[in-house]
Amino acid sequence: MIRTKILNGCIFSSSNQSILSRHIIIQHRRNFIAARSIHNRRDSDDRSNKPTFTKHVRNIKDDKLSSQPEDKGLEYVYGFSSVVSALRLKKREILDSLYIQESAGKATTKKKDDSLLTDIVQLAKEAKIKIFHMDKGRLNNLTDNKPHQGVVLRASALQPQEVSSLTQVTENGYRVLPIQKYAKEGNKPYTFNFSRNGSNKRPFWLALDEVQDPQNFGSILRTAYFFGVDGVLVCSKNSAPLSPAVSKVSSGAVELMDVFSTTRLDKFLTESRDNGWKVIGAVGDAKSFIIPSQIASELKNCPVILVLGNEGKGLRKNIRNVCDTFISIPRATNPVLQDFGGSIDSLNVGVAAGVLIHSFTTEN
Repeated sequence: MIRTKILNGCIFSSSNQSILSRHIIIQHRRNFIAARSIHNRRDSDDRSNKPTFTKHVRNIKDDKLSSQPEDKGLEYVYGFSSVVSALRLKKREILDSLYIQESAGKATTKKKDDSLLTDIVQLAKEAKIKIFHMDKGRLNNLTDNKPHQGVVLRASALQPQEVSSLTQVTENGYRVLPIQKYAKEGNKPYTFNFSRNGSNKRPFWLALDEVQDPQNFGSILRTAYFFGVDGVLVCSKNSAPLSPAVSKVSSGAVELMDVFSTTRLDKFLTESRDNGWKVIGAVGDAKSFIIPSQIASELKNCPVILVLGNEGKGLRKNIRNVCDTFISIPRATNPVLQDFGGSIDSLNVGVAAGVLIHSFTTEN
């Protein structure tokens, strides 16, 4: 038996109801596709009419960019503080291109960031650096998904200056001597104008014995710059390089201060010690050591090189043998902690550096 229905004055049998249903579904689908096409065209028109940040900014659409620049000597520096410091100090030999996130053309949520972005663009214009506009996804690719804050600078890598020792401190200051190879090429010694007249500031250097973690290295550099450490020395091998990650963590400090290196840290320390510098090793397991509160009484106004060790192994044996004395940060006498034990038996090297640098630079 065939059943019938009346719809809008028309009679339909059960045999053709399914045909009507399919027809309605197809019609709805066509309407949806048509509406979506119109919406996409409007978005495309909006994007094409969107003003760029400045007339000097170019939109990158089809350029193939990756986190590895074609020139292996170049790298991508990222973050407001790192980029603006690199542009201001110009320590990098090549400042090639500046990449700005499209949405960064508008005012940022923070007035400080908005001001830094304006400074960055202005500095890039003055240096005649190419400026490009691109979306966040491309900037993520350039920086391996690091927190770039919408600003990336393509520039040559930083290299630490290789040195041999520190000279004796006099009333006129002291010098940082280059290695013999560079001395033969006519390089002048680096000079620090340190004077005791009217100042009790202790000549103070930081030496890092194979610190390998970029986060720790960047943190130490930021602290060293903040407290006015004269210089930072690293080992040429088995140390974190002066990478964009280190620059970002240091909040641009690596762009602002000099970082030196040596192939023989033990030799550097020995020669500097012969010139009157006290070499102090930071340890947690020495039998005899001083604590931060004893710095002024034990070391007087002697120039100091504070040596910090590797994250896992600490100071190497040959470096320990060169140290005049050791310093350790006392742990809180908490019965709960003593009973618990666990793995919280020392400070991270970056944190320890902050405590000790503060102690040495503010003792007076």
